[in-house]
Amino acid sequence: MLTICVAVVVAAFPAYATFEHIQDRLILADRGVQVNAWVVDYDHVRRGWDTVVVRPDEPPYFEATLNRWPGDIAFNSRIDVVYDARDPGRIVAVDEPLIDSQVLVFAGLDLFALLMLFRGLVAICELFRRRARARRPEGVVLQDDPPAGPRPHLLSGWQTSQIVLLLVIAPVLGTAISGLLAASAISEAAALRTSGVSERAVVVKSIWEGAGRLDVRFPIQDGTRRSAEVTVRGGGYYEGDTVEVVYEPADPANARLTGPDSGDYPPWVHAGVSIAFSATAAVTVPTAIGALGRRRPR
Repeated sequence: MLTICVAVVVAAFPAYATFEHIQDRLILADRGVQVNAWVVDYDHVRRGWDTVVVRPDEPPYFEATLNRWPGDIAFNSRIDVVYDARDPGRIVAVDEPLIDSQVLVFAGLDLFALLMLFRGLVAICELFRRRARARRPEGVVLQDDPPAGPRPHLLSGWQTSQIVLLLVIAPVLGTAISGLLAASAISEAAALRTSGVSERAVVVKSIWEGAGRLDVRFPIQDGTRRSAEVTVRGGGYYEGDTVEVVYEPADPANARLTGPDSGDYPPWVHAGVSIAFSATAAVTVPTAIGALGRRRPR
């Protein structure tokens, strides 16, 4: 059963990434807007993927990060792009290559996910075979039955490093990180709920890399104007737009967009993730300790 769960978890990310890629292309083909844009940032990375940020040369103005682009790209050059006016983070270069390193990486991940799912199906078949053997009358032995003997211990096929990394370090580290994030999110949300002030803000900069980030500027109670960064999910917000925000008077940088387009997750989501990591660690850590304790020293 553990092998099946691992196979599903490993296959989830490549499957989701492939689904998102196909969905984005279908949406852009339906309602995409083609514009000419400037390359306002080109960060070359020796080991990894470069970063290309583009900005339309006509309103509405925003900045977005491309995932793939033509090979002859450079800073301050022009490029034709297609973006979704409802979600500018969904953007592609018109002349993006058919196959590049990113395509090959995700193709490899898809194949690896299929392999893991296949191994999961094999494990399911083996589980059903064991149940069928358990229901068989005593003394009946078939040709494909395994030789009699003691059953292997749980995780006997795993290496010690795999057990420690996947069942001890990863769950404990995830519990610690998610706990800190949950505590911070709950504290900020509580401050906004008890003393938050609503105000109209102007979008100074609209930045999209998948989800959106808006640099906004708004007046506070003493008459001065302050800036803050808020996250947004969906919705076409561009530079110069007016949005409604709620901020904490004691810390105006603690602000968020109001309404359904706010990109901030509710505190219960962070708390739920932290509880899930804690529950996982509570199961995997004792299991790993028991499996390691049954191993004989070489």
